Amino acid sequence: MKNYRLWNWSLSALIAFSFFACDNEPLEGEFITDDGVEVGGFTASVNGEFFEAQTTSGQLSNGVLLLSGIDSSGNIIALTISNVGECTFDLTSAFNISSFILNGQINDPYLTTAALGGSGTATIDSYDADALTVSGTFSFTGVREISDGAGGTTTESIVVSSGVFDSIPFSLINGSAEPNACDPNGGGGGTGVTDPDDSFYALVDGEEFVDTDFVSEEIMVGSNNIVKVTATNAAGAQIQFFIPPNLGVGTYDFEPIFNGSNLTVTYISADGSESLTSSSGSITFNEFGLITGKIGATFSFTGTDPVGGSTTVIEVTEGVFNIDYLPSSGTTENIFTASIDGEDYVPNTIEIVLSPFQGKTLVNVTTINETTNQSVSLVFPIDITVGNFDMSPFPDTGEEIIGIFNPDIGTSILFKSDPGVFTVTSYQYGNGVIEGSFVFSAIDPLGNNPNVYQITNGFFTLTIP
Repeated sequence: MKNYRLWNWSLSALIAFSFFACDNEPLEGEFITDDGVEVGGFTASVNGEFFEAQTTSGQLSNGVLLLSGIDSSGNIIALTISNVGECTFDLTSAFNISSFILNGQINDPYLTTAALGGSGTATIDSYDADALTVSGTFSFTGVREISDGAGGTTTESIVVSSGVFDSIPFSLINGSAEPNACDPNGGGGGTGVTDPDDSFYALVDGEEFVDTDFVSEEIMVGSNNIVKVTATNAAGAQIQFFIPPNLGVGTYDFEPIFNGSNLTVTYISADGSESLTSSSGSITFNEFGLITGKIGATFSFTGTDPVGGSTTVIEVTEGVFNIDYLPSSGTTENIFTASIDGEDYVPNTIEIVLSPFQGKTLVNVTTINETTNQSVSLVFPIDITVGNFDMSPFPDTGEEIIGIFNPDIGTSILFKSDPGVFTVTSYQYGNGVIEGSFVFSAIDPLGNNPNVYQITNGFFTLTIP
C-alpha cells in the first residue's frame, strides 16, 4: 500500500475526520436541516460518469474548509480550501490539495498536488458565515501512482468536471467563521510592498551630504563591467562608488586605488581639486540583485589622497543608499538548483502558484526532476523581505518558510525542512523577481522515518506571477 501524505499532515487528519463524521447527513434531493437551512446537492462528472453524493460533510477549522461528498458506491470527492471566502482557489497549491478516493482506497487517493501532475480549481460563489453554508463549483484532475506490473510504477489520472456543491452546511470546529478577503486572481496578486525610491544619505566630517543628484550606470573598464554610483551635492562635490556587479550580499573592505575591477569609493571636492579615496572603510550590501539590479547598502570610510599630494582627511560616516542600476529589468527565466546529499539537483519543471493562508498569500514553488523522480519545493510568504530566515517544517501563522523534499514521487512520504536557512538576496516587488538561496535538512516531521536528507547549495531566481 502506498503511503501518501498531504504535505500538511494536520489537514490530512481533518479530511479523514470529515469522511466519517457522525453528523453526516444523507442527501435525498433538497431537504431542511435541524437549523432550518435548505440544502442542495453535491454533484460532478467523474471520467464522464455522473457522481451524486448521498452523504456530505463540511468542517471549518482556522479558516480551512474541508468539504466531502460520498456517493452510493462509497466513492469520495474531498475538497480542501484554505483562507476560505468567496473566491477562486488553485487546488494544486500546498494548502488546497483535493482528492478523489475510490471506495475502500482511502490511503491511495487521486490527488491534485502539482508534484504528481494534478490540476484544478474550486470557486466559492456563496458563503454564509451566519447560516454556515457554502455553495460553489469545482473541477480537477487527480493523479496517483500505481504498479506497472514489472516491479515499477506508473501514473493514472481521473478527471472530475462540472462539480457543484449547493448550500452545503459545515460545522465550525475552531476559529472564526467570517470569510477572508479574496483577490480576483485566486488569492494571489500583489505583495503590498513597494520598491524603495533611489536614495542616499551620509555625513561628511559630521555634516550631512545633501545630494541633489544620485545616479548609477554600468560602465566598461577594459574588459570589466563595473557599476558606478554617484551622489552629487549642490556645490558639485561628489561621492563615487565603483562596484563589481557580482559581489552579492555581504560586507567588503574598500580598496584605496581603483584598478578597473575592484571595489573603491572616492570623495571629490566641489572644485575638483581633491580626489580622496578610502584609506580604510567598508560597505555592507544588505541587498544585491544580479537580475533585479537593486542594491541596498550601508557604508563608512576615511578618505585620503592615495598618492600623498594632499594632507586633507575626511571622515564619511552613517552612509546608506538604495539604488536600482537596472531600472528597466523585467521578468526573467526561472532558475532553481540545489544539491541533495552532495548530488546535483537540476529540475526539469518549475511551477509557481499562489495560495491564501491565514489572511496571507503564500508562494508555492514546486520543482521536479523527472529523471530522478525527485521533487524539491519551497513555500514562503509573498511579502517576504530581503534577509536570512529560519525554515520550519509546518505552517502556522503564514510567516513560515518551508522546504519540502520528495525522494521518490508517488511512493515516498514528504520530508520537511528542520532546520534550514532561507536567504533572500534581492526582491523586485514591482515585477515579482526574487533572488536567493537556501539550505535545509529534510526529515520526516512525524518521526516515523529515520532518514535525513541534506539539501544544500540551493539557489533560485524566480518571477512570481
